Amino acid sequence: MRKQRTHYDKAFKENAVKLSFERSNISELAHELGIAPRIFKTRLKSLFNRSIQLVV
Repeated sequence: MRKQRTHYDKAFKENAVKLSFERSNISELAHELGIAPRIFKTRLKSLFNRSIQLVV
């Protein structure tokens, strides 16, 4: 049987990304938040979007 996928709201994701910039150990932070470390792809997308906005 498949595990039901968890959906996180935008505020949770933004907070997780903000915390990830303040912490050095992403794996530990992910464990504390109860999420997989791969969720921090959102962090990379955020960095990419910021760099695009700075250039424009």
